[in-house]
Amino acid sequence: MEERVGFTRKLPLLFFVVTLCLYSFLVFSFFPPTQFHKYVLAARQAIEGALPGERFADFSPLYLLFHILVQKTLKQPILFLKLAQLVWASLSPLFLFLILKKYVRPSVAAIGAAALILNPTLSVMTQAFEPETLGLFLLLGFFYFALRDDWPSHLLSGGFAGLAFLTRPNILPVLLFVPVFFLVRTSPARPRRLTSVLCFSLPVVLSFLFLLNRNEGLIGRAGIVTMNPGTVFYEGNNPLSRGTTSVYPFLIYDLARDYAQTPDVQHALYRRLARLSTGKNLTVSEVNAYWRGKAVRFIRDHPGRYGRLLATKVFHLFHSTNWHDLYNAYWNERKLAHSFWPTIPLGIISALALLGLVTQVKRWKQGLLFYALFAGQAGVMLVFYVSARQRLILLPALLFFACAALDFLVTRKRGGLLLAAVIPLSIVFGIPTSLMREEDHLWQGVSASGDHLSEAYRQRKLGDYPEAEIRSALALAAAPWLEDSLRPSDLGFGAAGFAGEALKHLKPESPSESFDEAFLLLEAGKTGKSEAAWKALIRKRQISKRDYYQSSSPHYYLALASLRSGDRESTRSLLIDGLRSIPGDPSILAALLALTGEDRYSRELSNYLDDTSADLYLGKAFLLAGNPLMAVPPLSRVAERLPDYRPARIYLAAAKGLAGDEEEAAALYIGLISERPDPVLLEEPLVRVFKTRSEKAPSDVRALLEFGIVLRQFGRAKEALEILERAKNLAAGEWTDPVAREIQLVERILAAHR
Repeated sequence: MEERVGFTRKLPLLFFVVTLCLYSFLVFSFFPPTQFHKYVLAARQAIEGALPGERFADFSPLYLLFHILVQKTLKQPILFLKLAQLVWASLSPLFLFLILKKYVRPSVAAIGAAALILNPTLSVMTQAFEPETLGLFLLLGFFYFALRDDWPSHLLSGGFAGLAFLTRPNILPVLLFVPVFFLVRTSPARPRRLTSVLCFSLPVVLSFLFLLNRNEGLIGRAGIVTMNPGTVFYEGNNPLSRGTTSVYPFLIYDLARDYAQTPDVQHALYRRLARLSTGKNLTVSEVNAYWRGKAVRFIRDHPGRYGRLLATKVFHLFHSTNWHDLYNAYWNERKLAHSFWPTIPLGIISALALLGLVTQVKRWKQGLLFYALFAGQAGVMLVFYVSARQRLILLPALLFFACAALDFLVTRKRGGLLLAAVIPLSIVFGIPTSLMREEDHLWQGVSASGDHLSEAYRQRKLGDYPEAEIRSALALAAAPWLEDSLRPSDLGFGAAGFAGEALKHLKPESPSESFDEAFLLLEAGKTGKSEAAWKALIRKRQISKRDYYQSSSPHYYLALASLRSGDRESTRSLLIDGLRSIPGDPSILAALLALTGEDRYSRELSNYLDDTSADLYLGKAFLLAGNPLMAVPPLSRVAERLPDYRPARIYLAAAKGLAGDEEEAAALYIGLISERPDPVLLEEPLVRVFKTRSEKAPSDVRALLEFGIVLRQFGRAKEALEILERAKNLAAGEWTDPVAREIQLVERILAAHR
């Protein structure tokens, strides 16, 4: 017996050492070195004085401060940061075991600690420079000391709790229950209850005061709200969201791609768009209120859709699948899943935890902190979204109740009957859904597309244009939803066109790929085949999830096919059907507004989106509806508000040209490609605009030269050479050299294809 007790006492240290060794191997040897450097960049900018004060509200207060101190004082900050993450992660199972041992037998507590060690989210978040690992360590430290019986421990507990709040403010609901826990708990050696409450509360209050003072100094307004809960609420509850991860407005996603060196630029873009829409210099709090109001209006207008959204969140809260919003976390977990790394599926833990929630009711006073953690964090996730990072803080509560249930089953003669109920539930929580398959498809498509696109640019630089064209087509086949950003200039795709060439590389083997094929058929102008493909998807009732990339509604694309066929009544009917299945879809709302002009669609667009995003959708919708003149005003507003947003200016050039203003369209487009030639998009309308312009002035050398440039950009080298030869025969003076240089470039491209 004494040997067993001695071994049990050594288990916490054993858990620490084992975790440290395993995770060190993962971080330094197993996982790729690719890192998410948001906090590293933010800290560097803060040290240099380049991080605006309001940007501090976008980050974890404590974790950012830690990064700043490390970078200021150490010569090898990255190594130290990795070691710190490892220590925090390794101490977490130690604390969890010590906590569980107070409630269940040591063997069951050891199972709980082992489940935490093997949890893939903790493994991959330890490698990421994000605050979740620190937050978990502080949370478990706070619980461990709160469960002890002396006032110094409760003072320490408050210190851990205050630091946890400064790391991730979503722990706030749990903190509110701690005084109640001290007042109702029973313990033979307890100090006076009010003393416990005061000792715990003192450091927590100090953390609140620290945050108030920091926010007033940096942002100009005192408050404890940080990390933008309003915009996060919007991300989890907007018309395109499924409640599983953050879903931005498309414009924020697209703009962010040009700001790779700006840490967490999405938050800054939220503020920019809100301020542009209101015409006011909104504070951080007002920006959060602006976006929160957009989501609230959507929820109020579509309560049924919100009910389904909540049900989706509840299901995925307990499901084994982890929804990641960090690329390195997603890919590292996939690598773990295909390796030796064992794990206990979260679906099993969740099923046991639900049983434990019931079996522990009679001991609710002792388990109040865990009930509070479960209710508080689950509530936070249902309010926002149920990503893997959010769920990591819930994991201690799930493990506590799962271990309590396991201990209960072991000690009950009829435990087998309850276990029979747990098994089917754990199976349900492990079944993959179409949403999960779509999520994998998006991650894998974006990754494969990026690899092919990088190779396309490399091959073009080497002069191997045919190989570059193949790679670009492969990039589009892998991720058709990124069509506007996947075509390098000077690459041609013959009569089939860009989408047609991509179709040759796409062999659908899943519903997600069938969706992609139907979309590419539509883009390639194969309207009949596209209609058949979309109708097949509608019959199968396939659920698609395309987030901010493109509409997820097959009805929307079938409507576009009908519009091309000239059947406007069917188009309208199909769009309304699409809106019933995906209420608030901005692509559908904009299409209906462009088609019907009804005010209700305009109101919904402006209710759920910022003005600039709404204008972008509307401008594109008017172009698709064949009404370029009506597309010009909204696209002009987008270009005026966002002069750095290149795609909007290209769409505006196409709209102006198709509306009859070829000269202004040409000036705008040629100016754009002289600044940045890649990528190219809108081939058919832009070629038509420049062709019309050159036909109106057949002796205008400039018009011919610029038409040749556009043809060359879209890979039509033979046509370009014919036009440029005409320009050469007419050229004189200042135009001679530009025409000659362009001819040389076109001839080099043609030579590469021989």
